[in-house]
Amino acid sequence: MRICLVNTYHHWRGGDSTYAFELARLLGSRGHQVIHFAMKHPKNFPSEFEKYFVDYIDYRDLSETGGPLERIKAFPRSLYSFEARRKFAALLDATRPDIVHLQNFRRHLTFSILPEPNKRGMPVVMTAHDYDLICPSSVLFAHGASCDRCRGRNYYNAAMVRCKCGSFAGSAAIALEGYFMRVMGYDDLLDMIITPSRFARDKLVECGRPAARIRALPNFIDGSRYRPVYDNDGYAICFGRLSDEKGIEVLLEAAAGLPDVRLVIAGDGPCRTALEGQALKLGLKNAEFLGHVARDKILDLVSRAMFVVIPSIWPENFPYSVLEAFAVGKPVIASRIGGLPEMVENGGTGLLVEPGDPADLAKKMACLAENRALLREMGENARKRIETEFDAATHYRNIMQVYEELSA
Repeated sequence: MRICLVNTYHHWRGGDSTYAFELARLLGSRGHQVIHFAMKHPKNFPSEFEKYFVDYIDYRDLSETGGPLERIKAFPRSLYSFEARRKFAALLDATRPDIVHLQNFRRHLTFSILPEPNKRGMPVVMTAHDYDLICPSSVLFAHGASCDRCRGRNYYNAAMVRCKCGSFAGSAAIALEGYFMRVMGYDDLLDMIITPSRFARDKLVECGRPAARIRALPNFIDGSRYRPVYDNDGYAICFGRLSDEKGIEVLLEAAAGLPDVRLVIAGDGPCRTALEGQALKLGLKNAEFLGHVARDKILDLVSRAMFVVIPSIWPENFPYSVLEAFAVGKPVIASRIGGLPEMVENGGTGLLVEPGDPADLAKKMACLAENRALLREMGENARKRIETEFDAATHYRNIMQVYEELSA
């Protein structure tokens, strides 16, 4: 079978890219041809299909450093890209895939590409790594709390509450994008939507998407490429993007009550400076900010940790940080929100805490830090779950069932 995988970034960058590369490797190992469509980028991995990739544009940099005229000119391209549609059409004609599998493609490749496989009778499946289809800001989070104000496609609420970086203009732009998608009927061109978590599936159905066209299928990881390490160097770790919804400020408050528990925070993002300031204000001597860390070094840091902490205050979908922690034999302390409770079995592969509750988080961190036997038991349980539930073979059977149903 020939599968066209569509993802904006053709390099390691977040869970969508991780899944796309894991899936491409899995499909290729089973004898299928994988065809990539993405955006050009200096960090991209080599690809035989690169000549079809869309020219690079950095909307975040443009919004921060570009002038008003530049931002105005870029906005229509974020809704509809003639270049992306033209190049995607050429790729489809040249490779004739049996199925098109979309990952994260909004704003850079845009929904404008969807009519092309439809015109050619090629089925289209989309993995919804976040909440793009029901939330203009994609995270169901605004101003420090979960948010579903746009339920029922009432996208104007995004502008009303300025959920995009507190900017009315930016929030109005993403609200317009939501209405544009609706008017153009792009949802009708998706034959199947896959959600990594049951929580995300339920949210899509709540917001009016047809249940028959949505299937929950967990992300996976190839455990054979990860070595479990059940010993540790005596620290807890939190890694990933440092932004409001990740709840790192809650973690720092918890750490203030645990002077004997060393905390490592690996990652960068818009909140890093504020978080480092908070740590100084709290007088934390047990917290260390490492900034951006390369992917291979992150995995080494995780493998030597006692446990991983995911203190999110937004409804995470199905983060790869949990899968990677499990793969190297580490339990996870995570917020009881979104898809996280589907991944972390409370008392089995880790512990669940109330989101935004530093006292509860501190209690659970102390519980694991003080119990080496429990750490190992949970780490072994976590690794077993990778081998039996979130494994490549299971995912391959399930994803091929979707492909074959749509291609029949």
